[in-house]
Amino acid sequence: MRQCDQMPGPAPSTRLSAAALERRVKRWLLAGPFDCYVQVAPGLEETLVGELLAGGLAPGRAALHVGRGGVGLRLDRVGIMRANLELRTASRVLLRLGTFPAATPEMLYDRARGVPWLTQLGFATGYALHVTSRGSRLQAGDAVSTTVASAVSRELRPHGLYPKLTPGAPLTFHVHLVDDRCTVSLDTSGEHLYRRGVRRHVHAAPVRETLAAAMVLEGAARVGGAGPDVVVDPFCGSGALLIEAADVLQGLAPGRSRAFAFEHAAWFRPGAWREVRRRSEALARPLAARVLGLDVDGGALATARANLARPEHAAVELLEADSTRFDLAALGARNGLIVTNPPYGVRLGDERRASATSVAFLERLAGSVAWTAVLLVADPAPVTPYLRDARITATRNGGLRVAMVSGLVGGG
Repeated sequence: MRQCDQMPGPAPSTRLSAAALERRVKRWLLAGPFDCYVQVAPGLEETLVGELLAGGLAPGRAALHVGRGGVGLRLDRVGIMRANLELRTASRVLLRLGTFPAATPEMLYDRARGVPWLTQLGFATGYALHVTSRGSRLQAGDAVSTTVASAVSRELRPHGLYPKLTPGAPLTFHVHLVDDRCTVSLDTSGEHLYRRGVRRHVHAAPVRETLAAAMVLEGAARVGGAGPDVVVDPFCGSGALLIEAADVLQGLAPGRSRAFAFEHAAWFRPGAWREVRRRSEALARPLAARVLGLDVDGGALATARANLARPEHAAVELLEADSTRFDLAALGARNGLIVTNPPYGVRLGDERRASATSVAFLERLAGSVAWTAVLLVADPAPVTPYLRDARITATRNGGLRVAMVSGLVGGG
């Protein structure tokens, strides 16, 4: 790195004005839409594709670049805000700011200076860096962070702006090195998108909200038509699947109760954000299905009841009952949907006993009227014989390898 670029240099006589920043931001926005990358749990890429197309965030399948663990596409400012607010299965939304060769610190420094830091940071006093490296001579660590931070300082110093590298700052930039190429992205989401701000109480071995939503979407798609008239989670735990089911059936945006990192970006405008939220809220509809959660654990039901205390979830029913003995046929479902994360004995209990519980439930269900079922299991082998037209999707729930198994059961 050149010594002259490391020196602070004289401060400018005047700081960049708000009006000047606004002009630069407007010019940057006119160059949109921008390359973005929406992360998703491996195995759920096609579910995310369905969401992007159904929500009008992409004009067609050809506009999407599907890879392992994510989908690339182009989004404008409104699209970035909508993706964070409305996508149910996405993990986070990254705004790509630059991709360039970076085999040495000097190359990284020179090219990183070309990233549009000003239109992202504006008057922010701090920012964070998240550095990863694979197959590159530059390894993740303080050296890369220091080099990128020097490039940021060099670009913003002439404008009288001196943001500091600050762990935990609202704006985080991902610096991803692969095979001596660097991609710099703004994390527009902030906290992982499964953190909806709705389920505040967690019982044992919960399912992540993004995966729960994928299960509900899978089940609703398999039911088809007007959707399910009865939705049951026979092992409801803390209620994650019930919340996601109620939200999907009511058209409620999953991110309606949380904040996002893009609200701190220089290009963020509260008026545009209010309009995005208003349009999303206009899509809400009444809950037309019966949603019921069962569990034998009174403590789990107490947790679920606390999580379902919001007005939009008031119609969800909870019942302390043994699902292996409960008469599901008595619910009178015509287009019934079972979505559940039964105990699979990996984090808690005995795996063989947990599998036996799932099988016992399916055996009882097999003697009932026909249901569409979506189960999250550690091992799909014991349950797939009970499902017709079974479809298996391998994915992860937190750090565990699991399988989402869907199909038809009963009515035979």
